[in-house]
Amino acid sequence: MATEPKKRGRPPKPEEVEAETIEEAGTEIVKKKRPPAPADLEGGTSAKAADVSRTLRNCLQWYAMPKVKSVEELRQRTYDFFTTCIERGEIPTWEKYCLSTGYYRQTLWDWVTDVSTSELGPEANDIVKKAKDFLAAFESDMATNGKINPVVYIFRAKNFFGMKDQQEYVLTPKQPLGSDGDPSTLAQKYQETLPIPEIDAKDPSDS
Repeated sequence: MATEPKKRGRPPKPEEVEAETIEEAGTEIVKKKRPPAPADLEGGTSAKAADVSRTLRNCLQWYAMPKVKSVEELRQRTYDFFTTCIERGEIPTWEKYCLSTGYYRQTLWDWVTDVSTSELGPEANDIVKKAKDFLAAFESDMATNGKINPVVYIFRAKNFFGMKDQQEYVLTPKQPLGSDGDPSTLAQKYQETLPIPEIDAKDPSDS
């Protein structure tokens, strides 16, 4: 005996998310899809012991790198950092890149933002800026292809790569005097419309 096909009901109504920006909407959606994470990192991560060990080994390698002492060494170290990440399938980040140079992250940030010039010379500033642009392009491509959580990407892009919410405003100055608000135009207009009073220029000596 043939069974009747199951009737399809109406599709669920899309859930509305109230937010002023796309970033806020994404944050609210993520909050609704997962339970609140504990305050501590250990309880708030899904990483397994193997993931933690691998990540720590990668970071420790870059932490142990000595400080570069010339522009040429910085250029080579930058190249080695990215090629090593390619060979290992390791995600390159701005934080690990800074470790790989042997300099503090704040120092390299000052070079990127032109707060200071590198002790190695101004060319070092340009190398670090280009490396940061490389990282920005990588993370943008990963986010576009759905390989990075958009909320995480937005946070990193704002903090490391200069992305910001931009809203344009058109300012129209008010003209309380009308479209003919120019003083010279108004003076001419009033001279033409208002009667000019006659002034008695009689000589006082005539009286």
